[in-house]
Amino acid sequence: MAQKKDNQSFQQAFTEFEALVKEFEKGDMDLDESLKKFEQGLTLASFCKEKIQDMEQKVTEIKKKFQLNHSSAQTEMDEDI
Repeated sequence: MAQKKDNQSFQQAFTEFEALVKEFEKGDMDLDESLKKFEQGLTLASFCKEKIQDMEQKVTEIKKKFQLNHSSAQTEMDEDI
């Protein structure tokens, strides 16, 4: 069952999403259950996508910070020479 997404980690959501995919692959759900599981899957996929985008943004920020620190250190080294 899908947890509230605020309390859920990426790994939990992805694991739950994978379980839903396996249920669909079995193909033995009735139409109502399939629709409910499909909606859960979309919610989980959206949550995972948001988490990935957040992580991509953090990586970009870390890389920028590193580049600034690296260029500052290089400038200091150049000035010392």
